[in-house]
Amino acid sequence: MTAPARVGPSPSGGGPTPSPDLDDLTASIGDRIRAERLHRGWSQSQLGNRAGLTKKHVGAIEAGHTTLPVVRLAQLCHGLSVSMSDLLSDRWVMPERKVPRVLTPRQVQILAEARTGAPLSRIAVRVGMPRESVGSRLSEVYRLLGVADLPYGRREAAIRAAEERGLLEPAALDDAA
Repeated sequence: MTAPARVGPSPSGGGPTPSPDLDDLTASIGDRIRAERLHRGWSQSQLGNRAGLTKKHVGAIEAGHTTLPVVRLAQLCHGLSVSMSDLLSDRWVMPERKVPRVLTPRQVQILAEARTGAPLSRIAVRVGMPRESVGSRLSEVYRLLGVADLPYGRREAAIRAAEERGLLEPAALDDAA
């Protein structure tokens, strides 16, 4: 008589392993692609252009809302200059976002004025720039500091981020206020 077949991993560690949850796997790959993109300071459109995909498709992949055929994964990895094996490896480590080492003196001046809570029109007068240019410069600073995705009221978050990273001296803010 033969012994009954065993199901599951053997005591020695061999045998079948459970399949990963495909939704979790799709989300994890999307998170990795987003992290690699943000590390490079690229928008979804920029990655899409490099990979031959639309911004909408890149966004759906990063959000884990779509299955990712191997061909699309290869396109994204090529666009990111990352090998598929590295991106999918258990040894993959989330890269840190690139952060500027310094803000320009003009960016410091505008952020310092923004700290006062003044409206853009008043900041524009103080720094001698058109209101639209001040708004554009602030948006650029928010993007550089990684707080552009936050809702309205980003001034405080940008100032905290700049100070925490040593990009903006608190004394410079006090002098400009």
